[in-house]
Amino acid sequence: MIYVIFRVAKNYNCKLQSLITINYLAASLLGILLFQPFAENENPLALPHWMPFAVILGILFIAVFYLIGYSSQKAGITVTTLANKLSLVFPVAFSLIYFNEALSIIKAIGIVTAIIAVGLTVYKKEITRTNLIYIVLPLFLFLGSGVIDSLVKYVQAEKISDSETSLYTILVFMVAFLCGVLVTVFTKTYRQRLNPATLLFGTLLGVVNFGSLYFIIKALNNSGLESSLVFALNNMAIVAFTAILGKVLFKERLNKINFAGVVLALISLYFLL
Repeated sequence: MIYVIFRVAKNYNCKLQSLITINYLAASLLGILLFQPFAENENPLALPHWMPFAVILGILFIAVFYLIGYSSQKAGITVTTLANKLSLVFPVAFSLIYFNEALSIIKAIGIVTAIIAVGLTVYKKEITRTNLIYIVLPLFLFLGSGVIDSLVKYVQAEKISDSETSLYTILVFMVAFLCGVLVTVFTKTYRQRLNPATLLFGTLLGVVNFGSLYFIIKALNNSGLESSLVFALNNMAIVAFTAILGKVLFKERLNKINFAGVVLALISLYFLL
């Protein structure tokens, strides 16, 4: 839904800067209202030991979110989703190496074919200055998302307990919101008038964004599955569902090579299972 909201918001003249900042404010407030994590803390002024990781992740979150927004509007939601979700090769590889999870030949094939699939899905016949951004955005998104997912896995396994999931999630989004405010001040976009659509889509974005981080951490903690399998299942479903939505809702077209990339992506995700 993150990609769909970005794509739809474009039709309502929503400014990306305002949309993203409102999204992180909404995500933070939603977490506070739902879980009230600060009420359980005897000393609310004491910073948790994992706070530096929340700061780093918050900064990375808003940077990658800008990439998702621009890429969804420029390159399309199917290519953007594939580039984002095929970055699972990073957390899968990290889990295999750092946590010594089993690496079968099939999993190794899945990692290699996933990387190839990214290249195929962003391929364009003619590379000019105009459409170069259609390739650069998804590729940077691929790298950025991979780093984020790996960091999420590391913090989930090594730094936070299950009871701290809500507090950690909220603080990550609060850091991202503060970064958004700073960008707004420096770029002077606060002078722009907010239309109702920006408030609506920004709030919806915040709801699904909060859920995406909260539930992936919950799944890693409580599913009983290897983390490489959790990331693969989650991303395979998202890639397939978003490709369908892109075709049905927005009539997005893929050339034969792009379509081959979609097919290879699903095959590679299956291998990773």
